[in-house]
Amino acid sequence: MQIQPCLNLKLRQADRVLTSHYNGYLSDVGIKVTQFSVLRALWHMKSCSQQQLEKVLLVEQATLTRSLQPLIRGGYIERTADAADRRVMLCSLSESGKALYKDAEKRWKQAQKSVEKKLGPELIEQLLSSSSALIEMKS
Repeated sequence: MQIQPCLNLKLRQADRVLTSHYNGYLSDVGIKVTQFSVLRALWHMKSCSQQQLEKVLLVEQATLTRSLQPLIRGGYIERTADAADRRVMLCSLSESGKALYKDAEKRWKQAQKSVEKKLGPELIEQLLSSSSALIEMKS
């Protein structure tokens, strides 16, 4: 009798390995890949609410807060009240946050190239396609 593999377990194991790989490259700049994802989103979005970041990154509020807090304390992310609704706080990269992002992006690209070299273009395309299909389950 063959035991059916658990898709969730396999994906979580793969995620842990991939996260550790990227963290190894980003450790020189003192951030983790989860924080890099926040910096990258803010780099492209310029300014957005925490709720918008949650939707883009597909994370819960507590998870995003754990990534945001050290970046805010470090002065890399600024929070300002939204002019249209003062209750909403907008996040954006400070000048030091932009510099951190550019430095971290170089290391992220190295990690990315390393994974691409190890897995090859066909498997990368399959992973991206499969990941997109899984993400669509959220809707």
